[in-house]
Amino acid sequence: MIEMFLYDDTDKANIRFVSFIGESRYDLTLIQTDRHYGKTIVLNTQSNKFGIIGRDDLQEDGYVAYALGLNETEALDVIEFLSDIIS
Repeated sequence: MIEMFLYDDTDKANIRFVSFIGESRYDLTLIQTDRHYGKTIVLNTQSNKFGIIGRDDLQEDGYVAYALGLNETEALDVIEFLSDIIS
């Protein structure tokens, strides 16, 4: 039984589906909305993991690897790609 909603909002989003090859193959979905303080929701569709990632998170050691279920080498490929996308 639901006692209370914390929020139930609808928002427009820009959604981008990307697949590329580096150290491995990467299949990502990037969702950008006005929510999450300007950060991008990045979904790794291969591992079913996601992270809410901003420019500061790209520089935090190990965050992208942990959030997206990647090893450190794979994370470097994804960070390189996201560095051009995430402001």
